[in-house]
Amino acid sequence: MEAEHEANLSDWQMSENTQVNLEETEVEYEADFQLQVLHLPKKKNKRKRGSKSEEVLDIIAELIRDMKGAYQERTTVLVDMVSCFKHAKERVERKIKLMALLRDVPGLGVEDRMKAALSIARNNNLIDIVFQLQLEELLSLLKILI
Repeated sequence: MEAEHEANLSDWQMSENTQVNLEETEVEYEADFQLQVLHLPKKKNKRKRGSKSEEVLDIIAELIRDMKGAYQERTTVLVDMVSCFKHAKERVERKIKLMALLRDVPGLGVEDRMKAALSIARNNNLIDIVFQLQLEELLSLLKILI
């Protein structure tokens, strides 16, 4: 009986040692697994971040395109406005040049000069003709207009 009791005791100790060894092995395995997981590159997270970054870049690119379109529309309006001012400036410069030309015509009084300037300024083609005329031709044209 004592031999049997010692056999049971040694079996119990072996099974307890085996269980302790198994538990230690499991703890070591889990620790090793966690270390491996920590050292593995996180490809899945990078892909997710990459796709979000791409979405953000797409949104930013779309906003920039929208802004570009809005600025192009405004630029077109500004160009039209500037061209109107440019056209008005050219007309004023031509009228100033006409008045300077009429001021140099001998024998032309202030009233006659104003009448001739108003008659000539109404017609852009006539202004071009006046600038190309010689003094004698200009005098004969002014006599007709006044």
